[in-house]
Amino acid sequence: MKTCLVIIKKNDFFLFIRKLRGLGKGFITFPGGKIEENESEKDCAVRETKEEIGIKIVELIQVAKIDFYLEDKLAEEMTVFISSKFEGIPTETDEAIPMWLNYVPYEEMWEDDRIWLPLVLEEKKIYCKFTFSDNWKKFLGGNCNLCEFT
Repeated sequence: MKTCLVIIKKNDFFLFIRKLRGLGKGFITFPGGKIEENESEKDCAVRETKEEIGIKIVELIQVAKIDFYLEDKLAEEMTVFISSKFEGIPTETDEAIPMWLNYVPYEEMWEDDRIWLPLVLEEKKIYCKFTFSDNWKKFLGGNCNLCEFT
């Protein structure tokens, strides 16, 4: 499965969401979701952000590619973007509650976020590989390496 994720920044604040359904329900994360057939990663990021919190992303910069394994099987390939250019006001939907925060609430996020997110927030471009148990319940580890995207 291929997915996208968008980190939205405004001044010293980041636009997080609390997921209300699906994988990661209850966690704090960023807008994103599954890439549809014949859709680019960037188009996914724009669509998912509009669907989840009602804003239109104007510019995207790719900052990470993350592969998630369930035990030894590749389960998800996520492309991560960052944006500070958008239109509209974030609005709660049945999918997510948006919140502007000037800190990162790691204790309410996926465990792997503690590894890759600080690197991205330092404006590094990275490729990561993480492993979870078969049911996504237990984080088994992983790492990140610096890279470039074309």
